[in-house]
Amino acid sequence: MSAHIVVLSEEIANQIAAGEVVERPASIVKELIENSIDAQAKNISVEMEKGCGSIRVTDDGTGIDSKDVALVFERHATSKIRKIEDIYQVASFGFRGEAMPSIASVATVELLTKRQGQTEGTRAYVDAGVIKEISPAGCPAGTQITVSNIFANIPARRKFLKKENTEQSLCLDAVTRASLAYPEIRFRASVDDKEVFAVPQSAEIKQRVAAVMGMDFSANCIGVQGERENWKLSGFISHPEFTRSNSKNIYLFVNRRFVRDNSLIHAVLSAYRQIIPPRRYPAGVLFIDLPPQDVDVNVHPAKLEVRFKDARGIYEMVSGTIAQSLAQSSGPKDSFVYRLTPRGESFSAGAPVQPQKYFNKYPPAASRQEISAGLTFGKVVGKIASVSADDEQEKGRINFSGFSYIGQYGGTYLIFSADDGLLLIDQHAAHERIILEKLKKESTQKIASQRLLMPEIISLTPGQITLFAQHIDLLGEIGLDVEIFGKDSLAVKSLPALLSAAGAKEIVLDIADKLQEQNKASSLQEKKEELFASMACRAAIKAKNDLLPQEVNALCNDLENTPFNTTCPHGRPISIKLSLDEIERMFKRK
Repeated sequence: MSAHIVVLSEEIANQIAAGEVVERPASIVKELIENSIDAQAKNISVEMEKGCGSIRVTDDGTGIDSKDVALVFERHATSKIRKIEDIYQVASFGFRGEAMPSIASVATVELLTKRQGQTEGTRAYVDAGVIKEISPAGCPAGTQITVSNIFANIPARRKFLKKENTEQSLCLDAVTRASLAYPEIRFRASVDDKEVFAVPQSAEIKQRVAAVMGMDFSANCIGVQGERENWKLSGFISHPEFTRSNSKNIYLFVNRRFVRDNSLIHAVLSAYRQIIPPRRYPAGVLFIDLPPQDVDVNVHPAKLEVRFKDARGIYEMVSGTIAQSLAQSSGPKDSFVYRLTPRGESFSAGAPVQPQKYFNKYPPAASRQEISAGLTFGKVVGKIASVSADDEQEKGRINFSGFSYIGQYGGTYLIFSADDGLLLIDQHAAHERIILEKLKKESTQKIASQRLLMPEIISLTPGQITLFAQHIDLLGEIGLDVEIFGKDSLAVKSLPALLSAAGAKEIVLDIADKLQEQNKASSLQEKKEELFASMACRAAIKAKNDLLPQEVNALCNDLENTPFNTTCPHGRPISIKLSLDEIERMFKRK
């Protein structure tokens, strides 16, 4: 490599700039839709072919004047700003002047456009950033942009793309996000001439949210309204009982621009602290509206990140408003304060505080109805010591030889005693590992399935439906029989028999999240095990579930016979052992 400084060619510089804006086909869909929105379109159509080999976005917006068409492909050309101060007050999308030149530099672009009221339109043809033709053309009012041969001149970039269906799913996600923010616009999307997404114009945001997010979310959501100074927060969040396996189902919009902001996500999660299980996340569609000068939207090439003038104030407004909405939506028995108290004991202001009952030796009889999936009942014995450690078992394995069961602490931890110390078991983590290893063992042949009496219909986004369509065979191999049911629903016909007591809806929603996260390079076995881990987490005994001694006995017998029984599928420890020496040192006896 030369040590001399050189000026890059315009071609290389353009491709580097394009890489910041156009990461993948979904970036193209996002940018083109935003241009259509800025053009005041009322109808936007997105068509994809051959995976995402060809993308066409058509709108009925204002169109582009013929004398400005060539400028569309010039870098830093824009109609949105005239002076530097305008950058900090832009209320539209397409002010960066980067999108179209970036797209054109890495693909072939055909543009057809006509201004409203004009008799003739204009066609432009651009290949790898070079304008090949601009000529008069007949076309409807509005703009149609077709992008093909994406990354043809940058083969290294194409290697990093995921499978066609995954890229399609990401493109559909871009359509979904835009449709949530603009209910007044009709959106339509198709793949290989087959319509996969369509929403009509909506008079109210709640109608659009229901159409896009599905009936499951709309039946389990809470309205949010908050205001602070000249900032406003509105939208919908899920009830604490409706959770997902990651935070990707939290849609955040700042002045109707979709953003990914870790601070805002944390603000949402902080409002749910202690009222949803660990490693579970709410869903939501939230809109923050504030003066343009209070937010900088020009800090990220793809405009996915923003910087607030008063980040702390925005955080407090989001967290406080959601916490208040959750509290107001709960009934007297299930109020926000009630959920924060240990073991489900409520209290009122001014009342004397009663000792909390964290420790259960004999759980209430009512908990007999709360037995989770996968437990098999064994003979009740005085000591949980039915299986001793084998000489061939790996070092450090959990075994209960010599331990007696004392009881359950906090509805979550099982406590055992022996002459040389105490053993604590996380019941959820233990059961997760048991179910996972059983599923893995069954998968070496054929996983036994349990057919549902009636298929369960589950609402999903178009992007998720695309991913499920790609993985139908894989799901069948893990004991899940599903069928695409329309454009936005899935019919679940059977579940793995081990999970028959778990909810089909919750399992499918978690699998949808997991499919979006999977790496193209993962082997088939790795993909299966990721899905097994997700299903095991959903079906395992939950924290705060009281267990009868019979259930504890069965759980421990299963755990002793389970490989890798020292950690859960997420790598957390299943047990903690405190030796008598350690305990005595804590009490300063040694």
